[in-house]
Amino acid sequence: MGRRLGAIGLLAIGTDARAHAFSPDAGHFYNGLLHAFVDPGQILLLLALALLAAQRDLTVARAVAVGVPLLALAASLLPARPEWLAFGEVWVLVAAAAVAALVAWGRVLPTALLQVPVYLAALGPGLVNGAELARESWLIPRLYLSGAALGIFFLLMGLFVLAASLKRYFEGVAAIGMRVLASWVVAGSAMLLALRWA
Repeated sequence: MGRRLGAIGLLAIGTDARAHAFSPDAGHFYNGLLHAFVDPGQILLLLALALLAAQRDLTVARAVAVGVPLLALAASLLPARPEWLAFGEVWVLVAAAAVAALVAWGRVLPTALLQVPVYLAALGPGLVNGAELARESWLIPRLYLSGAALGIFFLLMGLFVLAASLKRYFEGVAAIGMRVLASWVVAGSAMLLALRWA
């Protein structure tokens, strides 16, 4: 009973919650590292990419595991402006919906064709990180961006290993489950996009 009252009390005294809240106390590297773990759009995108990598062959899995963090890092190094943040967030959500739709569709496509949406999707987190860096001028770029790239890699690989392990041990059920989960990612991305203009 005491825990419930404590939880209700915390909810009652809470102030505004922001997906892109930064804390100078956390440090430049850790702000970047944790960014992928607290941004709902990036979580949906990395989940969709992990499901695609687990569903397809090893070439696609390598493209996702190596290409996504490196391309996100490269995109975040481009000159950006703070007002581009909204565009980057929309890019991430649209990319999450598109990649998840490919997983839900489940059709066999050429590997080279699948790499195009993967690499385009990878640019989204990079745009967001670059705009965040331009907006939060106190952040040290090399520390923040190295942390952000590692955060993307860790979350992506954790989700991929989980999905691939489930597919290995529960092949038939996991294949259907991944497609269902991907359809939820499409729905979640659409809801977040709708909330932007609500």
